[in-house]
Amino acid sequence: MNNTNFSSKASHRPDSLTGAIAAFEGIQEACTLLNGPIGCKMYPAYMSSMLASHPKTTLVNYFDDFYFGQTRVPCTYIDQQDFVYGSESKVTTALKQIEQKKYGIIGVINHSGTSIIGDDLTQIIQNADINTIAVAVDSTGFTGTFASGFQDTVIKILDRILLNKNNQKIPHTVNIIGSTIFHYNWENDIAEIKRTLELLGIQTLSVICAGESMANIQKASQAELNIVLNEEYGDRIATYLETKHAIPSIDLSLQAPYGLSASETWFKTIADFFKISNETLTLESRQVRKKCYPALTRASSLTDALRGLPFAIFGDSSQVYSLTTFLYEYLGMLPVTIGIKEIGTKNFESLKNYTTKNLPNTQLVVNPDQYELIDYLNQTTPHLLLGSSIEKHISLTLQKPPQFIPITFPYPEKITLTNRPLTGFNGVLTLIEDIVNAIKHSGIA
Repeated sequence: MNNTNFSSKASHRPDSLTGAIAAFEGIQEACTLLNGPIGCKMYPAYMSSMLASHPKTTLVNYFDDFYFGQTRVPCTYIDQQDFVYGSESKVTTALKQIEQKKYGIIGVINHSGTSIIGDDLTQIIQNADINTIAVAVDSTGFTGTFASGFQDTVIKILDRILLNKNNQKIPHTVNIIGSTIFHYNWENDIAEIKRTLELLGIQTLSVICAGESMANIQKASQAELNIVLNEEYGDRIATYLETKHAIPSIDLSLQAPYGLSASETWFKTIADFFKISNETLTLESRQVRKKCYPALTRASSLTDALRGLPFAIFGDSSQVYSLTTFLYEYLGMLPVTIGIKEIGTKNFESLKNYTTKNLPNTQLVVNPDQYELIDYLNQTTPHLLLGSSIEKHISLTLQKPPQFIPITFPYPEKITLTNRPLTGFNGVLTLIEDIVNAIKHSGIA
């Protein structure tokens, strides 16, 4: 019988505060002001600057007040006195200094501590009398998830900046929703989605809050369709845009476009919505299959190394569901441990049903801590591990560490300059290339 275990331990993932920061930092002309202590700014500021460049950072001096040696996410550095008397003075001073750098939008986010003392950021922004658009996030949910903080903040941003109040639509256009600049390999994944859509004659108006310009995000209400890449980071944003701006979205119960069959179905659904021929998609799929066949044949010809190869996979439910079915059904590999970090309701339910029916002995775990991870990996002894830096470093403590392939964040160790997506048809090539090479390197094949 399949085991689904829910951990009560704290998540290894960034929290809702980091998710809120990621939403603003995913806009090219944005600046995020954190109203809180210095320590809470360092990680998101570092990750933002490393994962997504901003043109405005050239105007920032590392030693400017509020920046503390970094070019992103200035901070009011509240102290004990501010918790007693309030932070309005520091927020006002910071806003006036930031405005001089001529950002397009300023996000002002309360740390959990400043949320508790009740400082009204909206009123403080009004009193500061600045000309730059500023959006206040008074609370990110304290112990909420990264995905919830991201979605809540994106909705607040859209509510403030979207144009086209009459909801006129541009034919054959979409918004891409459900990716963040913190996602592993996000630029390549978005580029692959755009490439395939362009083959179908579909234009992407906006990739909402994922390395996008403010001007493109402001046009998002003119799109004919919203496509959600990862349910966990886009389902409520899509609902908001459908309710407020009459933009439908593709069915979230569809598997995300990781792997062949999931990509075929996902893009076909989009093509069907616009009444476009699927011939281009069929050709793409055939070319990928043709290219993969010799490598897979070589990898399995002598030892049949892929068939039944035990693997563990960790990530968000939408990505993990698609990848698990792809690796199990197309490559014949066996998932022995499946770990979920962020839950998308429809994808998680589908994954549970799938494992119950097809993989009754597979461990399905939700948000395991480091000790549980070690236990699960020791019990199931996978030969291949797909996940983030967390799982990678924990697996190195095992007597026989599995080969590792990064698929999710956090994974800051690897710099990718080439076009190697994980999504879509070219993503299949990346995955198979990584898996075959990992098997050869391990000596299994």
